[in-house]
Amino acid sequence: MTAVAVEQQQVSRLFDATDVDAIRAALADFVRVQTNGPVDIGPLRRFTVGFSWVTYGFRAKWNESGQANEKDLILRVGPPTGIFGPYRAYPEFVTLSALAGSAVPVPKVYWYSDDAAVLGAPFFVASLEPGEAPIPWTKDGGPAFDDARRAVLGEQFVSALVALHGFEWQRTPVANIDGTKDVRRAAVDQVDHWMGLLARWSPERVPMLEMAALWLREHAPVARRIAITHGDYRIGNFLVVEDRITAILDWELIRLGDPVEDLGWICLQAWRGRSPYMCHLFDREELRDRYAALSGQEISLAEMAYWEAFGTLKLAVMHFGATDCFARRGFNDLRMAGMGAQIPRMLLQVESAVERAS
Repeated sequence: MTAVAVEQQQVSRLFDATDVDAIRAALADFVRVQTNGPVDIGPLRRFTVGFSWVTYGFRAKWNESGQANEKDLILRVGPPTGIFGPYRAYPEFVTLSALAGSAVPVPKVYWYSDDAAVLGAPFFVASLEPGEAPIPWTKDGGPAFDDARRAVLGEQFVSALVALHGFEWQRTPVANIDGTKDVRRAAVDQVDHWMGLLARWSPERVPMLEMAALWLREHAPVARRIAITHGDYRIGNFLVVEDRITAILDWELIRLGDPVEDLGWICLQAWRGRSPYMCHLFDREELRDRYAALSGQEISLAEMAYWEAFGTLKLAVMHFGATDCFARRGFNDLRMAGMGAQIPRMLLQVESAVERAS
């Protein structure tokens, strides 16, 4: 069934992430309307993964078009006080819907709403995919995979990214998501966007980030093409069963832009620790060469370095956002406070990344 989106209306309820019984009841009412039939929503269990959207797992039974369904599902809710609030579920929902059946492994999405009157916040429901998410942080700071596994997962990781960047979005609802369709503005628009968020989140100006933004604007490349960019494509945001990537997750930063942005993000120091491998999977040259071989797009290390510098600025701004939502918006998650404590280190990484790109 094609989900019926409800436009944002006046909020009639407040979202309380701990009140799982109220969320469950409201979700059941919503799904009942969407499917026009009986619905049974099992108990919600909250997952601790993710730094932004609140995630629950549950089992659901419903009838649709005369067919009985019983599946394990995921509920993702964008809390009003979250780091990127206010949220919208529409961009993720339409992108994942469009990518269904493509070479990009994504969860199946079922329903969504951006009407805060339903749960108190935007949300969508998707399939629970099998697997575990490898994380960037290892006990000794070294590589997360041996060479054999690194090669197998790395090939799939790049293949899925090439498929995403090659997806023909122009005649799909993805054409309506945020971003730019002007190859000359792809980089500058992103710098302006994130510096705008910094101004909203930080009561003080941040000289290091202002200097970095000035350099990024002055050296902004012209994109070869405009593609769907994931925005957070890295280790930690895909699921693995044995040596197979089963799903790419966490699409909240999805937008239209320069696909090299995703390559630069993969190279951030934050995703590799002391490992010599980007996202614990490959060195920069290997990443560039694999991407070029699969996509037919020749990418220079200088372009990747530019977008790595931008990505480091972007991640630094996120740390200011985490501080703001913890200190001023009432998002009571100690991980946000932990990110705030890392701001000095992030500013040093911004300086180093811009120096490497210069």
